[in-house]
Amino acid sequence: MPTRVLVQALMTGGGRDYPHLAGPLLRSLELTHHFELEVVTDPAALSLGRARVILAASDTALAPGQAEELNAFVRRGVGLVLLGGTLAAWNAQSALGELARWTPSGPGPMTELVLQAEPSHAITERLGPELKLTDELYLSEGPPADSSVLLRTSWHFTEQVVAYEREVGEGTFINLGLGSSPSTYEDPLFQRLVHRSLLFAAGRRPPAPVGVALIGYGAIARDHAASISHVAGLRLSGVCDISAERRELASREWGVDVHATARELLDDPAVGLVVVGTPPVAHADAVLAALAAGKDVVCEKPFALRVDEVDRMIDEATARGRLLTVFQSRRWDPDYLALRDVARSGSIGELFYMESFIGGYSHPCDFWHSHEPISGGTIYDWGSHYFDWILQLFPDAVRTVSAHAHKRVWHDVTNSDQVRVDLTFASGAEASFLQSDIAGSRCRRTSPRVSRCCGPPAAPARTRRSSSCRLETNTASIATSPTTWPGTRRWR
Repeated sequence: MPTRVLVQALMTGGGRDYPHLAGPLLRSLELTHHFELEVVTDPAALSLGRARVILAASDTALAPGQAEELNAFVRRGVGLVLLGGTLAAWNAQSALGELARWTPSGPGPMTELVLQAEPSHAITERLGPELKLTDELYLSEGPPADSSVLLRTSWHFTEQVVAYEREVGEGTFINLGLGSSPSTYEDPLFQRLVHRSLLFAAGRRPPAPVGVALIGYGAIARDHAASISHVAGLRLSGVCDISAERRELASREWGVDVHATARELLDDPAVGLVVVGTPPVAHADAVLAALAAGKDVVCEKPFALRVDEVDRMIDEATARGRLLTVFQSRRWDPDYLALRDVARSGSIGELFYMESFIGGYSHPCDFWHSHEPISGGTIYDWGSHYFDWILQLFPDAVRTVSAHAHKRVWHDVTNSDQVRVDLTFASGAEASFLQSDIAGSRCRRTSPRVSRCCGPPAAPARTRRSSSCRLETNTASIATSPTTWPGTRRWR
């Protein structure tokens, strides 16, 4: 694992309280675990011989001799990253002329700036085509010709450079002319911009992006493609689907190579990672083929329909030294994360009982999701998410598993109408999962759960699909605010 970069953050000023203003940014940098941050408020406290990068936000001029020290510091192969009006304050008498080769004036009034990021630079790639930040703009005729522009904006019908970087000797100088308002320091894209700038100034260059290919181009695969396009270090390299219509759609939406068979895609040396998004019954064959071709693999949930398929995939990945993981998107749902954090904190006591439910009274879809030989059945759909949550909340080994299913109403599909799974753990804790398409009423916090299994409710209206969860501990019950996906999820 790469060592952390030692960054000294100089936060000082007479007109602005930079130590407080930059607090959200500094906290975000610490959370990346890429940096060892030392915050100083006195320029004399800078240790130019130790730090790998200096990050500065200041509106006061440098003391005599400090500019020369900084020039020598950067030329020796280290980095200097300036925020907001720091360059304007430090270069008032051209003290940093050798580093910056640029003297901004201003600033203009606080306003919303529409910023365009340079898409081909490692610092600004995939920040988005357009960023909007409320800040002050420092004006200039432009940085030196040997610099690389990072951000531009329009100001009174002229193009203004907002941020740039240039190599000086063995080191790197970066000026990010943003950082005069609290909202800027709180903005995730600005935090990402500074994070990348510090790594770049420290000499950390990103490796070549990993080519990612999709096997299967259904609805979830389109979401994967969109996510890949926004992640630095990944590049969508190809799509495979048996449907000519979906292949044409992928080509039109992403401009990538499309393939009718997985073999064509897996033969592409530009592909390093494969995302398997086929119907579940085909997961094992696609995963095994990708691993045999030397690719790392992310497989959609449910991982497989049979334990022997799971064993074969894990053994193949181990034998070939490849990464293999399952995509569990709902592990990051905000309501679940809130629930998990409270439960793990110990503040509500020991968790010993959990009920979870999703459903309503509605006709199942007629796609493969409702056909058990392909999907695995009702348990494998939402159950994949709920069991993932349960196993994270209960750390002990599973002792028993029992299940019961009903088939009473929807005879045109092969999935069960309702399923219940009960788990007990070595500690004695219990958890249950219930999914129903024949629930006559939804679970309420103040009423018992009722499942209709002999026909529809008296009123012809369908009930919306809802979900709920009840936790019991040895001291308390907890609740989080309901969300609106996929219906109304309640943790009770």
